[in-house]
Amino acid sequence: MKQGWRWFGTQDPISLKEIRQAGVTDVVAALYERKCGEVWPIEEIRARQEAVRAAGMEWSVIESVPVHESVKTRTGDFQTYIENYKQTLRNLAACGIKVVCYNFMPILDWTRSQLDYALPDGSSVLNFDEVAVAAFDLHILKRPGAEKDYDDALRAKAKAWFEAADPALIEKTSKGILLGLPGTVDDLTVEGFRDLLKTYEGIDDATLRANLYAFLNELAPLCEELGVRMAIHPDDPPRSLFGLPRILSDADDIREMCAKVPSENMGLTLCTGSLGGGRANDEVAIFREFARRVHFVHFRNVVYADGGTFHESGCHLCGKVDMPRLMRILLDEEARRGEQIVVRPDHGRLMEIDKGRTCYSGYSYGGRLVGLAELRGLEYGLIHGSDLDGKVIVVTGAAGVLCSVMTEDFLRHGAKVALLDLHGEKAEAFAAALAAKGLTETLPLGANVLDRASLEAARDAVLAKWGRVDILVNGAGGNHPKGTCAAEQMTPDAKLEETFFGLDIEGFEFVNRLNFIGTLLPSQVFAKEMLATGGSIVNISSMAATQPLTKVAAYAAAKASIENFTRWLATHLAPMGIRVNAIAPGFFITNQNRFLMLEQDGKTLTPRGHKVIAKTPMRKFGQPSDLCGAVRYLVSDDASFVTGIVIPIDGGFLAYSGV
Repeated sequence: MKQGWRWFGTQDPISLKEIRQAGVTDVVAALYERKCGEVWPIEEIRARQEAVRAAGMEWSVIESVPVHESVKTRTGDFQTYIENYKQTLRNLAACGIKVVCYNFMPILDWTRSQLDYALPDGSSVLNFDEVAVAAFDLHILKRPGAEKDYDDALRAKAKAWFEAADPALIEKTSKGILLGLPGTVDDLTVEGFRDLLKTYEGIDDATLRANLYAFLNELAPLCEELGVRMAIHPDDPPRSLFGLPRILSDADDIREMCAKVPSENMGLTLCTGSLGGGRANDEVAIFREFARRVHFVHFRNVVYADGGTFHESGCHLCGKVDMPRLMRILLDEEARRGEQIVVRPDHGRLMEIDKGRTCYSGYSYGGRLVGLAELRGLEYGLIHGSDLDGKVIVVTGAAGVLCSVMTEDFLRHGAKVALLDLHGEKAEAFAAALAAKGLTETLPLGANVLDRASLEAARDAVLAKWGRVDILVNGAGGNHPKGTCAAEQMTPDAKLEETFFGLDIEGFEFVNRLNFIGTLLPSQVFAKEMLATGGSIVNISSMAATQPLTKVAAYAAAKASIENFTRWLATHLAPMGIRVNAIAPGFFITNQNRFLMLEQDGKTLTPRGHKVIAKTPMRKFGQPSDLCGAVRYLVSDDASFVTGIVIPIDGGFLAYSGV
């Protein structure tokens, strides 16, 4: 992750020097002096950018370019404000800042009822007390019609709270709820808030959603042209408040936005604390489903009391939100993209170190300093605490579409990987691409999996560099047109040369040798180095081994041989502590099958592609990254009693009968 920190500019009591000393690499900021709806001038952007660079960091994310209320309601001069917004995006892109966090929440862009909730250690955090918020709405704001938004029990509790509260508590709670952050809204009064609520009369969830989608679809062509990624912040908290519409509170809301706004440039800020403000939300499932649309991350945690009352956690790693699993998803998504994502610790505790500062609530120095350290430690532990840390892995066909992703995953988990490919220059180019991502523990080698001498030379090079072999992944293989029948079935009018009877025997033999012998020979050469210490072999089968596919007779037969060989070799080598397993991928788009599955546009399914999707319960092709978890498991200590198995990774293809 890129270690981020929100800085409120020259009015921030925390200096850039202090931020840099916290280990921050990427600053999250805005032109807070500019009023909502104004164009941000390039010269002001560059001046702030240079100030950040002078402190040794980069200004990487905008948080935020506020969306004018007229745009949200699509009233008044909303089109002028949209044009101003576009110009600001152009100016930001010209300065190289291309991730923009924003929100579409009406009037208030966050709500807490208490800014100094005391923890047992004496530090304080933000608190959302649903009783206090209801009391404010019903008895202080006195919003017309508010009664219908609360059940009898909550109304009774709110009344009791208000009757017991003294004027100081009422004022403190009101100020907490109406607090605005710099660059968002000014701190509001009760009267001013009541007036602003009138501007949303007649605007329900559906209307506000439609306005959001119209805004984003208008921005999308420009953002795609500029390379700008918009990252909308979820509702905070994700529940209806003060009669205002809520439109980005859970997975269904995000799913609808992605469907209505198809451009991937229009994405999400994954704020785990905001999403965590909804008891029913599964933050891990949300991140996993929408990872491709996540352009910016706020990691924080919450702890629930009764009902819907919660406070920010005293530790970013502990609470409702499963932070280790979220960090794992982040690392996997970064590996898939080949780039890191900016993460900032959000809503830190107010600690003794902050006494004497005028810190914005949740934006203290000490609390965020500790939070960032916790997240940094979690990331380091997940990367370097892996079973694969320091292991030497040999991957044949390492530069291929599927194996290249698995190889990168191994490296990100601390392994050293020998990259074997038939063409040495291809292996070297792949190693260079990995090195550009900071993954340097590689050894690119040209090797022919059908030539023992070639494999032995590669083995000697691996031993000379690292001294051992722990894991072998037999990734080399594939199909060939000469091992394929043109006709799916033999029919009375079929041309013999297009059926089984026209199958080229040399092509058939080549596919079988490439896959089966190309698995057997590397296993002989490299597994010999595991005899003294034990190790693991993973072979690559296919769902075609179990359920033969039409046309690909040679390929299906070869993969069936691999599955049988996997079980045989697992039995044979078990006394030596060498485990042998296999994965059976389903339909993944590779260079070999791309135009069997997709038309020339790369998107439209071919007739065969339609058949495949219809037979796949998950209704999609696999992504190479879908293989990584299963392979990592098979070679890990967690699978120490697992050998001789084949794991299908096929979206349910083999499980589905078609009816």
